[in-house]
Amino acid sequence: MQHLVIQFMRSPIVLMCASILLWMLYPPVVNYLIDRSSPIFVAATSHTLAAISTLVVVMVMFAKRQQGFFSDIAVHFKTPALLVPTLFSGALICANHLLLYAALNMSQEFDVIAILIFEAWPIVFFYIDSTLRKKHRTTTANDYIFSAAAFAGFIVLMSPNLDIADWLLLESPMINTILLAASGGLAMAINCYMRMKCMDAWSAISDKNALNLRSLNKALLTESGVRCVAAPGMLAILFLFGDSANQFDYMDYALVAFAGIAILALGSLLYDLSVFSATNASVSVFWYFMPVGAVVILALLQGRLLNQYEAVASVLIVSANIFLGLRFPLRSSLLILFSTVCMVGIWVLFAPTYPIDSYYDLLAVSTVFFVLLGTFALERTTSLNRERERLLVEFNDSVMQLPSSAPAGGVSAEKYKALINNYIVKHLYVFLRAFNGTKDMRNAQLEIQDIKKVLIAGTENTPLYRERLLDNFQVGQKLMTMESDRIPPEELVILILLGATNVFFSLIFRPESFSTALFALILATSVIFLILVINERNQYIQIRHDHALVCRDLLEYADEFKQKSGAQDFDGQHEAVERSLSLKTVGPETVSHSYWIFSIFVFLFCGFGYGFLYETLDDVKRDESAPILSKRDLNNAELNIALLDWPTAQVKAHILAMIINEHTESRAQLINVTHEQAFKQMGQHDGDIDVHPDIWLANNADLIRRYVRAFETVKLGESAGMGKQGLCYTDFTATATLAVNDLVIPENASRFDLSGNGRGDIWVGAKGWASVAIEKRRLNAYGLDAYYDYHVFDLDLLEQLINRNNQNEQPGLFFCYYPDALFGNRHVHFVEEPAHDAATWQAIFKAQGLNELTTGTSWPQSEIKLGFRSQLEERSPELVKLLNRFVIDDAELVAMLSAVENGEDIETVSQQWADNHKDLILEWLTGFTLRDSAE
Repeated sequence: MQHLVIQFMRSPIVLMCASILLWMLYPPVVNYLIDRSSPIFVAATSHTLAAISTLVVVMVMFAKRQQGFFSDIAVHFKTPALLVPTLFSGALICANHLLLYAALNMSQEFDVIAILIFEAWPIVFFYIDSTLRKKHRTTTANDYIFSAAAFAGFIVLMSPNLDIADWLLLESPMINTILLAASGGLAMAINCYMRMKCMDAWSAISDKNALNLRSLNKALLTESGVRCVAAPGMLAILFLFGDSANQFDYMDYALVAFAGIAILALGSLLYDLSVFSATNASVSVFWYFMPVGAVVILALLQGRLLNQYEAVASVLIVSANIFLGLRFPLRSSLLILFSTVCMVGIWVLFAPTYPIDSYYDLLAVSTVFFVLLGTFALERTTSLNRERERLLVEFNDSVMQLPSSAPAGGVSAEKYKALINNYIVKHLYVFLRAFNGTKDMRNAQLEIQDIKKVLIAGTENTPLYRERLLDNFQVGQKLMTMESDRIPPEELVILILLGATNVFFSLIFRPESFSTALFALILATSVIFLILVINERNQYIQIRHDHALVCRDLLEYADEFKQKSGAQDFDGQHEAVERSLSLKTVGPETVSHSYWIFSIFVFLFCGFGYGFLYETLDDVKRDESAPILSKRDLNNAELNIALLDWPTAQVKAHILAMIINEHTESRAQLINVTHEQAFKQMGQHDGDIDVHPDIWLANNADLIRRYVRAFETVKLGESAGMGKQGLCYTDFTATATLAVNDLVIPENASRFDLSGNGRGDIWVGAKGWASVAIEKRRLNAYGLDAYYDYHVFDLDLLEQLINRNNQNEQPGLFFCYYPDALFGNRHVHFVEEPAHDAATWQAIFKAQGLNELTTGTSWPQSEIKLGFRSQLEERSPELVKLLNRFVIDDAELVAMLSAVENGEDIETVSQQWADNHKDLILEWLTGFTLRDSAE
């Protein structure tokens, strides 16, 4: 029992899982430490502690060795086979850390892409190791397929944060990020390969010098050598380019020690042991359990379910790694089925659909037609195999009745035994379909015919022997001729084309719902599995246990003749028969494998089913309704204009709809929708929104990059207004203007205290506004977080609060933008700030934490443009002329917003503006200049 426990603990999978558990702690520990120091300082100190700890362990472990052992080890380190990979590995450790840090710092907009590309290193290492260390490895197609499936799961896990627009544009920051991350991942993969080369070198040295080094000894010596190269390199980088300043306390230094000793040293040691002792480097793909574990833990801590991407990624990674760990010899049909389920499931999760009418009716007809053909083909191949197996038993009985030696007057005894051996083996060769192709099968059949001619010659005087031979020849002939009854390739190709058409139709033209998504996955995999089973039966991929026993009995009987005759297996058919029997036999020992395989496929389908269900529930979203609703008829509209949840956008939307309905043959309607949904709908071919009336360019760089620049599904109008945003105040006592530096004076902060806690209060925006996080970082950079609390609530509550404070002459601070109705209040003013600095603004915009910066700057002035669906240029060019020129003066907008806030109907206000600007509207519609320049 103790031996089994030790063997289990030393297995590559257990070692890899232990390494992964340790490395799962690395990101949170290091992120915490980096917040209190710098990445280079943490890397240098942790790697130094890792080097020291491994050296200490090596000295303790080898302390009882004979005198001079350590000096001999030092001499061995100088051998090129060990020195070169050790130096390379140590240098690459420094390189992969620095390249990843550089990639993450290059452009934080592409952090996810950087991590995704860097984390491809286990796959790259697997391919490098399998290619360059072939003599140490046994790699099969299963290893490549399951490794690819695990990496696909990792991509699915990262997919919610990936934006295809980044790949379409390939702007320089992203290209640099990709190159740095790819270089870091490649450095990591080569580093792992070099460590394996170090362990290979230690194995050779141990064998040559009788050092009796175990795998653990080799791994420790490798780890200590590599760390002793990496640590000085990290320290040199720290002293030359880094910053050693930190805010560490005793607990932080303990965490650094834990990161260096337990994670870097012990975690890497376990990883090296696992990969070195495994059959091949595919065990490194278990590394993708780390992000899955982190996601599951995070979901539990947040008290939520896994989303569709997390669920699908988890089942892909877990199922692929279970197959890698169990190392069952899956037959080709199950391997193809696994790949198909993964690919179809990912396709259904991500790919768009093009629903058609009568989907279920058409699919039902095509499926029934295919199933009828498939069932006929399956019955045909099954019946054929059952008849062949019955004939095999008859052939066995007749062979056993053949005499052990040739009768007088026939061939010689030695030749007779050789002929009978070849006769039996070649029949088994054909029956088991152990041949490499049709030509090989025909050659074997011709050789059988030649053997039969030799055996039957000269048997006229031995009628009983002749009769037995002829009976056996008759059974064998039936076995051979039944091969011609198999499904010919052209019929199989037609069946595959019909099945592929059915699968394509079910996946592409399905409605967007959970039921059809799951139905499409089940139908597609069922069709493919039916084709695989038909082909498997047609190729006789599996042989049942009892018939395998008959084949083995025949082979043993043939071996008796072979031994007596001294014949040689020159054509390799005997070996091919034995190999086919070992691969194709399905017996009691494979039952447990079948249960495992069935369980993994159930797990896979349940994971995809959960993902589809989650996606469907998540898609049922309630649109935010705008505070001001349109009273217009919503039927038969040709142009849908977004009615958003801020007043300036609503006024513009009403005026634009009024112009279109009164002055063009088109008809416009207003649709309540959120800001991001408006962009998304304009970007879709059949989306519900055609026009977004109020886009602040500075606030929507990501959306503009995605829909305007990358996909080119949205166009921006040619005319633009100018908007301003920042921090505003109302103050009824101060006569002078208020500057941002005045706000950090405690006495001034107390004047804006609305909660009674002695700290000032600032409204930084409404929930869901992109500007909220930016405004918090910007105000923190000025140092306001030390004196003020930030609040987030709806805009209408702010308006009510300002009106109440105006009555009580209570000063307030709040985020604001111009034009807005607030500026109809003479007490509302912008806080004075330093002139906008582009470099500081970029640092604020890209910062991850709230307290990363100590220098603030004002918001940039933003162009405000109208956006519209690109298809309108072809569909309604006369409307595009209007949309390109549509812009309303900011002062007029403020006046209209104030009127609406004072109780006037928004449509009445819009109509009044239109009546007062008929010439301007005519200019927009015609493109002519009809007014004086003074106007």
